[in-house]
Amino acid sequence: MEFRIQNMKKSLAILIITVFVFGCIDDDVKIDLDVNQELAFDGTFRTRGSDENLSEKVTLKISNGFYECTTSLPAGYGAGKLGVSGKSIYFIDTLFFPIPAIFGPSYVLSGEHHYEYNGKELKILRNKNVGAIEYNLSLKE
Repeated sequence: MEFRIQNMKKSLAILIITVFVFGCIDDDVKIDLDVNQELAFDGTFRTRGSDENLSEKVTLKISNGFYECTTSLPAGYGAGKLGVSGKSIYFIDTLFFPIPAIFGPSYVLSGEHHYEYNGKELKILRNKNVGAIEYNLSLKE
């Protein structure tokens, strides 16, 4: 009987420790992006579900509620105000103007997008009328 109680205590202790350790691990941590911090990201954007099939480099700098974005495409520069609400991020591009080029401002961050941020990786997604565009960015250290 005493042996059974000791085994039960040991098993209970192992169970509690296991639940505590694995209960505290969250591989899918998501935090709100603080647009008032100074942050810089590098990465790529790519189109999905469209005939364009583009994948290019992109940089994003955030500071005090403003942003600056560049892509490796011609006319690939945007800047303006930045806001976050829930899982939406809003880029208000103050530089937008019509450009008679194949690659215009539609690939520079502008308008409302969905985002996910874990403190190191920033994923931004926007559905367009002919597919989607996805930005996968890493925080510069």
